[in-house]
Amino acid sequence: MATRKILILAVNPKDTAQLRLDEEIRQIKEALKLADGGAEFEVTSELAVRTGDLHRHLLHHKPQIVHFSGHGIGERGLLFEDKNGVAKLISTATLARLFRLCRDVDCVLLNACYSAAQIDAISQHVGHVIGMNQDIGDRAAVRFAEGFYDGLGYGRSYAEAFEFGLLSIEEDGIPEEQTPVLRVNGEIGGKGATGKGKGEKGKGTAFDGSMAPDHSQTTTPSPFPFHPSPNQPPSPLPFHPSPTQSLSPTQTRRIFISYKRDTALDEPLALKLYEALSQDSTAFIDQRLLVGTRWAEQIETEIRQADALIVLLSAQAVASEMVQQEIALAHKLAEENGGVPRILPVRVGYRAPFQYPLSVYLDPINWALWDSDADTPGLIAELQQAIAGGTLSVSGPTRKAEVVIEPEPAPLPPPQPAAQPVKTAPSASLELPEGTMDTESAFYIERDCDAVALSTIQRQGVTITIKGPRQMGKSSLLNRTMTAAAEAGKQVAFLDFQLFDRAALQDADEFYQQFCFWLTDELELEDKVEEYWKKSLGNSQRCSRYVSRHVLKSLNQPLVLAMDEVERIFDTPFRNDFFSMLRSWHNDRAVRKIWKKLDLAFVTSTEPYQFIDDFNQSPFNVGENLMLEDFSPAQVHTLNEIHGHPLNAIEEQRLMQLVNGHPY
Repeated sequence: MATRKILILAVNPKDTAQLRLDEEIRQIKEALKLADGGAEFEVTSELAVRTGDLHRHLLHHKPQIVHFSGHGIGERGLLFEDKNGVAKLISTATLARLFRLCRDVDCVLLNACYSAAQIDAISQHVGHVIGMNQDIGDRAAVRFAEGFYDGLGYGRSYAEAFEFGLLSIEEDGIPEEQTPVLRVNGEIGGKGATGKGKGEKGKGTAFDGSMAPDHSQTTTPSPFPFHPSPNQPPSPLPFHPSPTQSLSPTQTRRIFISYKRDTALDEPLALKLYEALSQDSTAFIDQRLLVGTRWAEQIETEIRQADALIVLLSAQAVASEMVQQEIALAHKLAEENGGVPRILPVRVGYRAPFQYPLSVYLDPINWALWDSDADTPGLIAELQQAIAGGTLSVSGPTRKAEVVIEPEPAPLPPPQPAAQPVKTAPSASLELPEGTMDTESAFYIERDCDAVALSTIQRQGVTITIKGPRQMGKSSLLNRTMTAAAEAGKQVAFLDFQLFDRAALQDADEFYQQFCFWLTDELELEDKVEEYWKKSLGNSQRCSRYVSRHVLKSLNQPLVLAMDEVERIFDTPFRNDFFSMLRSWHNDRAVRKIWKKLDLAFVTSTEPYQFIDDFNQSPFNVGENLMLEDFSPAQVHTLNEIHGHPLNAIEEQRLMQLVNGHPY
């Protein structure tokens, strides 16, 4: 029997919730490895798939089975990535057109929440298509994939393999066996498609629960990382939606109501609007979330599905981070989707000018006004008209100038978008709060991981990984670690991967040679790259021979190879080979004495497990792994002392409440 090719497309844009894509891929490979007929399948995985790459992957690999793991956004389509790693939509219609051209494909499995609309469209061109008719949990998704590929590995048909997938969910005691849906030649092909599950096709929202992390045991990160830059403010949107995005008269509109909870004006008004607008539209308000719902994901999902976002703006609401994030996300989506969702701002007893960043989003568009309960009936009618395609009442510079009341000057000026040191501060010489800190800086705050890094680098043959979000001090800690290494008699070579040019990151041969030459240059050794590249070996072998036989043998002291911004390699076609090579250097210390002379130190702000196919070949899960955390109250107090006590104890507490100890 001819080998059947399985192409796994794993996509996790950096502005969406982080998924454990590696776990699903690992389980799929394991299921086929253990099956009697597993050798008849060839599995290929493509990670961080960009919109422009999708058709190339299908043309190049010519798979019979396409397995997608990532985020779905209901009827609109699936999320892939743009060139910057940010979420970008491929519509349902485009996906259907693509699979119409891919005649080799006879099965598509969409392991993404609310992907029923996509399977309906794709099944017109592909014989067997599987998707999810609602949100599906992590365990259920993985168990379904295991059971499905167990069935295929033992020679069963797609329909029978689908049933084994459902059975695997049931066996694990997970009440989600009704979620997977099978279409066979466009018709219902499995009990999960009968509509008896918890959700309905096309309803629901935009976040993929199939691989979502268990937030019951971890802190939920902010789901809306769409903050405008003061230097590059987002362009204002026209108020009217694009004609191509307009709704038909009979199509139900989806409305998201954004407001500040627990306020005297906002919350009662929001509930009245919800009750009134639900008569003609599908309205969402966060008070209708079920117990146990991953609220942050659900809110983002609902905004992605919405046709309009009504935002109530009182004096309390404009200062709400959540309200600002909801507006920012709606604005970003509207830029991508031709004006959808429309933002419908309602000033709730609030007449002051909008401050940045709200001014960027809201000043160019129309507003509505509400000052008392007597205004509620008129506001409901105005919003209903706007939802149907009309406009809100407050428009144009003249009318807006009549509405806005400039506040009395405050005793303190408002903060600027970018912080700058006060020139008359009591401290002798403040530093600009950006970039890597000098190792002699008087303002550096040591954390627990500092002591671990500095003690570890004293030993011979160590591997250190420093992780954390941006502006947490990773490069500064690496800098101090390198200084400690030099003081301990080690030689240090520092490679900042931001300096690799685009051409090198696309061409493995060019990259490895640049890597070796750069290392040689840092150590002021003789360049022998060309000589070693004449050998008939692979790039990883050439590079390893060059480091061990030329670089390490030429040095009379241990070497620390410090690498910053290594996440730049995660998006290259040779990432697995490069990181496997570094892992082999770590392992070779146990068997080859020369490698004990080499210490490795990495800095990354991206979780590596998403990008490395076999985590057993990763250098990031060995040695010392240091995760940088926010400053504690005690560390903030120390920072205050260093600056000459500009804050009292109460103000220190307020600062912690404001920024939660973020170092920058």
